[in-house]
Amino acid sequence: MITLQQIEEKYDFIFPEFFKKLWDDGMLNYMRGFDEGLKEGENWIDTVYPALKENPPALLHSGESQLTLLTPEMLLNFETPAFWDTEAHHFIPFAKTLEGNYYAFYDNVKVEGETPIVEIWDEMDDTEYYAKNFEDFIFRQMVESAEDIDKDDLKVEYGGDVNAYLADVHRDIESITPYLKAEYIEKLKEIYGREPKEDTLVYLLITMQESEEIIESYLDFELMGESFPHEI
Repeated sequence: MITLQQIEEKYDFIFPEFFKKLWDDGMLNYMRGFDEGLKEGENWIDTVYPALKENPPALLHSGESQLTLLTPEMLLNFETPAFWDTEAHHFIPFAKTLEGNYYAFYDNVKVEGETPIVEIWDEMDDTEYYAKNFEDFIFRQMVESAEDIDKDDLKVEYGGDVNAYLADVHRDIESITPYLKAEYIEKLKEIYGREPKEDTLVYLLITMQESEEIIESYLDFELMGESFPHEI
């Protein structure tokens, strides 16, 4: 089994205690219980997902569409893209978006003594400060997901039933409750307790403007939204 210490040695980086606690409790592992891999004929959706659904790891249903937390094996064997300027920037990636962007710890700077989270864009030479720590990353992901619940995704995964999806998000909230600040949990329960509004392509619980206001109110820090180039 891959240990967090192995990954720390690979990146010459010590993960924050909050991240370590989630790791130790299996809250960052989308292959939890199947770390040795799947048998022939098995797949994630039919074999692994049912075992995770009732006590889901972080952001399983409530991260941005198709967000993937990198598995321990992916973290250990991650191959840094050749165009990243690794001499100037110390990134420790931990998640990937559908568009190919990475979320990573950025060890070049500290924000209030903590290592901030950045989003490294795939199709442009741009990296943006996203959150001042990993706890704020989780909260921001869950807030932003409420502004855009894609109908096509719902049709594929829930037969179009938005309430079935929201029931799974409430499981996400319950499973992450022991770890997040009480004020974060309270706000998430309030947001996801609302009646969803239907638009042409999406359902939404909050508008983009309200999402931005919540993020500014709860998570704002000096570098948020600033960006820098990361390519050679």
